[in-house]
Amino acid sequence: MRWWVRLLFEVGAPLALCPLLIDSSPQWRCAFVVLLMAVYWTLELVPLAVTSLFPVFLFPLLGILDTNRTSSFYLKGTNMMYLGSLVMALAVEESGLHRRIALKALMLAGTGISRIMIGFMIPTAFLSMWISNAATAAMMLPIMEAVLEQLKLEKSLRTMMLLCIAYSCNVGGTGTIIGTPPNMILMEFLQQYTDHPLNFGSWIVFSLPLVVVDLVLVWAILQLYFRVIKKEKVKKEEDKAEEIGVQEVIKEKYISLGTMKAQEIIVLCLFTVLVLVWFTRKPGFMPGWANQLQYKQQDTVVTISSASPTILIITLLFIIPRDPLNNPDGGTLLNWNQVQKKFPWGIILLMGGGFALAEGAKASCLTSLIGSHLSSLHTMPIPVVLVVLCLVTSVVSQIASNSATTAMVIPVVLSMASQLQVNPLYFALGVTLTASNAFMLPVSTPCNAIVYTAGGIRVLDMVVVGLMLNTACLCVTLLGLHSHGSLLFQLNELPVWANQSISTQQDCLL
Repeated sequence: MRWWVRLLFEVGAPLALCPLLIDSSPQWRCAFVVLLMAVYWTLELVPLAVTSLFPVFLFPLLGILDTNRTSSFYLKGTNMMYLGSLVMALAVEESGLHRRIALKALMLAGTGISRIMIGFMIPTAFLSMWISNAATAAMMLPIMEAVLEQLKLEKSLRTMMLLCIAYSCNVGGTGTIIGTPPNMILMEFLQQYTDHPLNFGSWIVFSLPLVVVDLVLVWAILQLYFRVIKKEKVKKEEDKAEEIGVQEVIKEKYISLGTMKAQEIIVLCLFTVLVLVWFTRKPGFMPGWANQLQYKQQDTVVTISSASPTILIITLLFIIPRDPLNNPDGGTLLNWNQVQKKFPWGIILLMGGGFALAEGAKASCLTSLIGSHLSSLHTMPIPVVLVVLCLVTSVVSQIASNSATTAMVIPVVLSMASQLQVNPLYFALGVTLTASNAFMLPVSTPCNAIVYTAGGIRVLDMVVVGLMLNTACLCVTLLGLHSHGSLLFQLNELPVWANQSISTQQDCLL
């Protein structure tokens, strides 16, 4: 975007929205902030993290929330948990453990274009479940380029191989709560419901089958488009030697890593402990450690969330030496300079901005107002309403940040669920997963952008393949919600844990 076009939107957006400030009601003043941030987020007029800070000065100025209350949402427990998971991901990257896992999987994949493609997709999706999608794409891209240099594929087939990395990252990120920011944003908004059933374990049970099916669809649709529709064929005899050469390249890269270092072993152990802590906090099928460690003080109960043990474990990264047996003075597993250079602080601010925006909308009763107007949708079948919400989310997430899209949409769909007397998870899970399944444009996700910078990828190919994948993955999400999702979360009925939030919404309307 040229500077004068950017300036036109930067100045024109608040001026165009000024009529909302004429009304003295807090709902319309909050609507001004919501729409202004939506425009800035969608068009990326300024960095996303900077837009996320707008509530800090706009809410107090417009009398929606005071400064201290607004600022408190930028480092809530959910933000701290995600911060800890990102630091652990940095430790994994610094140790080289993620590269070892990826190369080992590629060695097991075998030869043949299709099998090599699967060999890339599985470790990419798995790593994206635990570390940043962008970091996974950035790590896998050089390995893929080395393989492509050996294979000497046609341009279309090269595009197919590159896109499988980006799309596997997008799909894999939906597999765990920490896989991508939209998942964490949903979990924070669900804090308003006491005893909701979505936790680390139940998320994996629900989403992992969807991840597997989506990966199969990504592989099949890429093969269909580039090798059947575009009729790009791989030569048989001549390519055998090249495919064997690929395995040699991968094997050489793996051997160059040497034996597993003490740093990798310790980081792997700490990461395993962290996952177990997340899983056993409130597993659902048995009492978790969170119930055992509650403290009662008069009329209040002090509970421990997942953020506390997460921060405890990442603290150990700055205490334990890299090689405690052979070189205890050689530095710790992670140092703060590494964190300062590589940590994506903007994601934390983006999440915080979404939480502050949602609280302002709730405090000003804007969320209830929107929900009451959308309650007219009760004449439509509820599954149709879900499809419409997912389609709108899918369209927006193609051009806007997935995190920003989720932060804007989730409060609205939760309010709609209370008005329509629907299980909140039915709408919320659908739009959250749909926001991450953005395949059509380079700007849709950081993974798409990273792979697109490798060169040689036509936007038209991304649009066509992405449209097919968006449709297919949306169908898988809807199927999951109406099959094992309904059994796991009782999505076909209004749960008891949603009643408290519904009464709060009704009080706001009164």
